Amino acid sequence: MSDNSLPDEIISEILSPALKVSDDVFSDTSDVSPFAKYSESTSAYLLVCKSWLRVATPLLYNTVVLRSKAQAKALSVALSGNEQLGQFIKKLRVEGGYGQPMHTILKCSPNISDLFLSLAIYSSDNTSGLCKGLSLINPTRLILRDSERGRSLENKVVSQLLDALSKSIPKWDRLCSFDCPFVYQSVRAGTVVSPLAEAKRLHTLALPSIEGLAWADTIFKRCPLKVIHIKTPVKNWDERYIPETDPVLMSLLKFERCSCRALPKVQEPAAELPLIAPSLNPSFIPMAGASAEVYDAILARILYFAMAVPSRLPLLLVSKTFHVRRAKNIIHRLGLPYHYVDVVLSERVHVSKFGSILLSNPSIGPHVRNLALDYWDWRGKEDESIFDERADTMLTMLTILSQTTGALRITGETFNDIPMSLHMAGSISWDGFTVMTRCSGHTLREFSVKIDSTAHPSPTVFADLVALRILEWKCGATFLLTDIPRDGFPNLEDLRIFSAHESFLTALSLMELDSLRRVTLSDDRVNPDAFFDAHGPKLSELSLLYPNLTTSKDKIIEVCSNLRSITIKSLPYNRVDVCPAPILASIPTEILYDRPKEEMAAWDRFFTEFQPESFPNLREMQVSCCVWPTSEREIAKSCWVRWAEILLKHNISLADKDGTKWRPRLKVK
Repeated sequence: MSDNSLPDEIISEILSPALKVSDDVFSDTSDVSPFAKYSESTSAYLLVCKSWLRVATPLLYNTVVLRSKAQAKALSVALSGNEQLGQFIKKLRVEGGYGQPMHTILKCSPNISDLFLSLAIYSSDNTSGLCKGLSLINPTRLILRDSERGRSLENKVVSQLLDALSKSIPKWDRLCSFDCPFVYQSVRAGTVVSPLAEAKRLHTLALPSIEGLAWADTIFKRCPLKVIHIKTPVKNWDERYIPETDPVLMSLLKFERCSCRALPKVQEPAAELPLIAPSLNPSFIPMAGASAEVYDAILARILYFAMAVPSRLPLLLVSKTFHVRRAKNIIHRLGLPYHYVDVVLSERVHVSKFGSILLSNPSIGPHVRNLALDYWDWRGKEDESIFDERADTMLTMLTILSQTTGALRITGETFNDIPMSLHMAGSISWDGFTVMTRCSGHTLREFSVKIDSTAHPSPTVFADLVALRILEWKCGATFLLTDIPRDGFPNLEDLRIFSAHESFLTALSLMELDSLRRVTLSDDRVNPDAFFDAHGPKLSELSLLYPNLTTSKDKIIEVCSNLRSITIKSLPYNRVDVCPAPILASIPTEILYDRPKEEMAAWDRFFTEFQPESFPNLREMQVSCCVWPTSEREIAKSCWVRWAEILLKHNISLADKDGTKWRPRLKVK
């Protein structure tokens, strides 16, 4: 052994976590298989080096999961060529019929202890090989999955498999555990359950729900059962099935209760604290000899960390030191300011209450770092009292914004990426915005509050927002296009426009905006051509609506030359009836599409007419309405799979809304 190599035992310990399949996952009988994933195959570990190949091969073949005909054929070829591989297989999960190769697999795998079979097999599949091979193995556990999204499949291939099971079960003299998929007694269930009951060997029985206990108990009474697992938590209305009058059966049951009502939290026993020796001086007072400045500094630092939690108020009630006026007003200098670092105004009444607090304790305002206006401004009832209430709220917000001179984030309610209910968001007046820019413009890094429109405001206030990095603009005001500050928004990196007048974009186009890199345009009523002319070359990320794209396609192609990604969104009333490829030509790197499922025809033309030479740098395309199929049958019918494989021929990946890329499946030649 060379100096740089590790013993096989250590390599095995390293690789086991990556290659091991947990029993809970292996035996999962959910409608969607837990193995319906599109990540790299674990077999890639075997390609690292010869020592990994030698050690990882038994680990890889210990648990085998078959989800397609191609996988079954490939495994049968591998086992036929190397008989030793079949000796490693202990657990076998078969999620279909998969034809004649299954006979070869079962014939070459004599050590199978756990067998998972699916009865959700369509008539187009073939179970002949599986049926012939069942008599060649002798498992200790049988797991069956029956339902296909709540319905059982009745066809010839399923009947053949059930008959083969009924004939093989009596021969399986090691079988002592059965995971039953049947809830109610039926001919289908009896085909499998009856030979199991007659064999009298079961020790462990798993049932899908407590309802199946009524008939299963009668059939399995002759078996030496030690435990009956109920897989689904028992709800209140299903407790009638619990056999509380049968102590023997109750002793076998293992289940969890699930109540619709919130149950009181069980107090867990406190961990035993380490023994601490008693103080030699019982009257010792910490920092008794320290100066008031040192005492306050240490307590303030403790409170800084202790109050960085959601519930901060109880800490102010711990002792008089934290919340009683002393010579230097320790309440303001220590605990109370930390309580108002993050302020959330979730109701209109909170605005008036917080305004009163700031008026009575002005020193609190500079300590506010994050201010969130999360209340909704309902406009369905336009009576005089509502108008008065809104006016009072706007006036109070002037006070709050003038006092919070150290704010870093002032945010408002955003309903979605494209807020259809933006008119209901809580807002501030233009005067409030002006006060905010003057009082906290030197510290504010993010702003996203809706601003009520006003008559022809001046854009000169934007010069005061020297620290702003993220701006969500929600204001339809028409700006005066005079005295526009060239140095407005000097540090703005991320601009998101949800509602605006074209004059706002015109004003921005006359500013330098040297730091701007990301733009989101979610208002299809504005023409951004002038804006793209001025700032397009700076942008690395762009998100806009389809109408903006079609209106400004030439500008995007010509001036947004440094884009790394572009996101194209559409509102429900926007329809795409043409292939977007000509519009998107020359946009590099990444494109994200957001389309309703019912509008697939235009996208089918896009993918089938796709010209890769128009996208020389494109490597990934993400579609938010894409849903990858989870079974072999769905894969064969999926248009997304067909489109993904068209793109892969050009070295371009197609991803779903979560960013999961399609990986080609093994195919039968």
